[in-house]
Amino acid sequence: MDLKDPASIYRAVCDSMTCGVMLIDAQGRIETFNPAASALLGLDRDAVLHRSFAEVFFVDEAFDELNEAVLAAIHEGVVGHQRVATVRVAGRAVPLAVDTSYLRKLSGEAENGRRGVVAVFSDISELESLRAKEIALAKDVEAKHLELQGAFRSLEERNLELNGLLRKVRAVRLMASACGIVFAAGLGVWLWDGSSASLFGAPSTQAAKAPGDVRLLTVEPRRIASTITVASAIDPLREIAVASPVDGKVGTVHVTLGESVGAGQPLLTLDVGEVRVQRRKAQAAWLKAEAQMRTLADWPNGSEASKAKRAVTKARIALEASNTKIVETTFLVDQGLAPAARKGAAEREHRTRVLDLESAEQDLSAVLVKGRENREVARLELENARSDLERIDGILRNASVIAPVAGVVLRIGEGTGSRGDGLTTGSKVEAGAHLVTIGDMQGIKASGLVDEVDVRRIRPGHAVRISGPAFPGIVLEGRVVRVSSRAFRPPGQRNLPVFRIAAAVDRLDEEQRKAVRLGMSADMEIVVYENERALVVPVGAVDLSQGIPRVRVRDEKTGEERIVQVATGITTLDSVEVLSGLAQGDRVVMP
Repeated sequence: MDLKDPASIYRAVCDSMTCGVMLIDAQGRIETFNPAASALLGLDRDAVLHRSFAEVFFVDEAFDELNEAVLAAIHEGVVGHQRVATVRVAGRAVPLAVDTSYLRKLSGEAENGRRGVVAVFSDISELESLRAKEIALAKDVEAKHLELQGAFRSLEERNLELNGLLRKVRAVRLMASACGIVFAAGLGVWLWDGSSASLFGAPSTQAAKAPGDVRLLTVEPRRIASTITVASAIDPLREIAVASPVDGKVGTVHVTLGESVGAGQPLLTLDVGEVRVQRRKAQAAWLKAEAQMRTLADWPNGSEASKAKRAVTKARIALEASNTKIVETTFLVDQGLAPAARKGAAEREHRTRVLDLESAEQDLSAVLVKGRENREVARLELENARSDLERIDGILRNASVIAPVAGVVLRIGEGTGSRGDGLTTGSKVEAGAHLVTIGDMQGIKASGLVDEVDVRRIRPGHAVRISGPAFPGIVLEGRVVRVSSRAFRPPGQRNLPVFRIAAAVDRLDEEQRKAVRLGMSADMEIVVYENERALVVPVGAVDLSQGIPRVRVRDEKTGEERIVQVATGITTLDSVEVLSGLAQGDRVVMP
């Protein structure tokens, strides 16, 4: 083994693993099949290498579940797909924990470039046996209530043992997956100079041969990105519930579930016979209020006010007459022509006339005030009658319920039908009840699940590219809008917690809207990191032997080489981003 040859090192690591490792290239040929894989599957290594995967495995029914695991990784394009597959080796059923990873494209590679699949598997027969024992022990504990305490301790010990084994198996899976990816990365480095066909494509860093068979790479800025691909499904951008404007019955339903509708298109028509009766009553109330308002508008000249004014006039005339009478009586008494008592009677009559005038004026003032109050009440009643009439007219105008936006009919009714299965002609509805739910298709959302490792790297606002096999050639640009903070475990995957995420595309053009439909499968490629002008070197150029990343740099003028300590960023399958320590144009020596 040549310790300076990365491909040789990674091949030796793969051959030393206790887990089976199988690498299938883009043409479906088996390029790697380590001794552990040969022992687990009972196949001769030399007879398998460089042959078609279908030719080796599809012809034997014993490998059907393993075939499904590999095909799922190819068709779904998922990185880190885990499942349990049972194969038959020498007549014995062997359960395998299978980790399949679809090798994603590298930055700079053509969009339609094809890659390969790495499958890592290990025997979990002992784990299955322990699970069977655990089930038998649980049944025994349930049957023996008198021995509950001792049985409980035994069950706890078994659970601890099983959890320990599960952690070991999971660690082995992760190590096997990492080793498989490292092997693939090493293979990419080995093929970096383009001397043979590569699964990963050629890097953009310029390479040149230096004297003495030493390769020099000129560091140039290029784009580097780290992405996470998530299998998802297409959902509407938002759901809009159209409510009933009135209590009543459904007249006609114009749409069906799943139908596409345009903005302003009729959805259903309500039976508004009772509303028309209400309108006639409201119109009568409005006419009465308007007539009352006209009557009160001329209140100061009305009969009641005129009567009060006449009473004031009469009181004034009577008061003036009493004033005249006092003057005459006073003159006669002073001349001795009338008794003094007559003067007192005239003065008493005058005081009575003064009181009569004051009373008449107060009555007039009360009548005028009453008119102003009645006019205000009449004005308010008229406004109420007008508002009620306008409200009912609005209900009649909305008797034909229309779609507020263009979209897809998701639901008709919400359990309001006679059997709770939607709305039909004659169904009773209440004001505010949901009639139809429209999925807004001006844009779309894509929803998927990510594991507990990837969810830490995803944030709302991250750019997303959405594509799918059902709409080839169309890539939708969007952003992450929701990342769940709470995990859940899908049925049948008790030990794999996942988190829901959603990305939104705010607007679709006409072509995209015709091609993309609700429920379609799609791939969300989430860009968790991107640098358009990153300094990148091959993985093999970075020396980690002393725990610190270092590279060798040659001075073009003097030809001298020096060791440079660098700070690294993200790492792809074949490249490492250098954050500091190197500059554009530096010549890096490849080992």
